[in-house]
Amino acid sequence: MKFLVYFFLLIIIVLGGFSAFFYITECKPLNHKIEGLKNENRTLTEIVTKLKKKMEEEKDSDTGDSYKRNIIDELSKISTEESFEIKRAEKGVEINLPGLRLFNPGEEKLSGEGLLLLSKLGKILKNATTGEINVEGHTDDTKIGGALLKKFPTNWELSAARAINVVRYLQEETGIPPERLSVAAYGQYRPIFPNDREEYRQKNRRIVLVLETPREIGEMIHRVDTDSLTEEVKGGE
Repeated sequence: MKFLVYFFLLIIIVLGGFSAFFYITECKPLNHKIEGLKNENRTLTEIVTKLKKKMEEEKDSDTGDSYKRNIIDELSKISTEESFEIKRAEKGVEINLPGLRLFNPGEEKLSGEGLLLLSKLGKILKNATTGEINVEGHTDDTKIGGALLKKFPTNWELSAARAINVVRYLQEETGIPPERLSVAAYGQYRPIFPNDREEYRQKNRRIVLVLETPREIGEMIHRVDTDSLTEEVKGGE
């Protein structure tokens, strides 16, 4: 009986030793390999993510620049004749329209000259871009006085009324969808020149159209397939 007990104990010890030997020689190295592969996979994923982001940023920049160039080319056809400025901006393209070209002094209604100018601009803007158009109203720092005070207590109200009338014209007369139009009123608080000379004050009285880069421009960037990028990364190792 004791012999059988010792025999079974011996078998258990041998099997335990064999299991320990198998774990040390086979399982443990395999676990290390699995952990190593996980780390390598995480590294590759990070590389792929960074590469994808960089490529998207570069393509987005190229596409956005191309969009801005096309808009500027279209607007340049009438900018010299109509005496307004165009420039690239972070959000897209800015059109700086002198207040004297659009309104009579102290008035918010568009002048005859202003209507003609916006008619030409509206035709281009309707067809050349699908992005949002933010219309900004700006004034100089001359205080509102006389009978105008009842209508416009401050330059905030005057700049807002002028911007709104521009938006209404672009919507109602040129057919630009209202969901693409918005208004901002800055009054006298964002001058481009000091208000210490009449010529500078004239430049500060302005309407600025901000043509934002269309959302679809960013969305039309070619998506980079993660699997193909991973293969490219692996091929470069």
